[in-house]
Amino acid sequence: MRRSLLVAITVVGVAVPLSAGTALAMAGDDAERRSTSAGFELNIDPDLDAKFGPRPVNAVRAAEIVAQRFPGARVVEAELDERAGGPIWEMEFLLRGDEREVDVDAVTGAIRGGDDD
Repeated sequence: MRRSLLVAITVVGVAVPLSAGTALAMAGDDAERRSTSAGFELNIDPDLDAKFGPRPVNAVRAAEIVAQRFPGARVVEAELDERAGGPIWEMEFLLRGDEREVDVDAVTGAIRGGDDD
């Protein structure tokens, strides 16, 4: 009986911290890479998010800008990044079966390059 109790305590002592560590690691991944209700993957580096704070052009608005500029485009991914010291959205989208990418300025909403150059 005493031996069974010792084994049970040992198993719990190993399994609980291991499970908690796995859950915390997975939670960290969720904070950086998410699917949006708008139907595309969203990647935000927490350091860049903290550096730039709230941006006038969010990922959903950047996707609308891409759709306006490229009729028929379907955005599949938006990633917050930095160019020339300012925030941009790297927008990956499908257009007529081709995967393309453009950068959308997260302050002005201007398209700043990518496959459209």
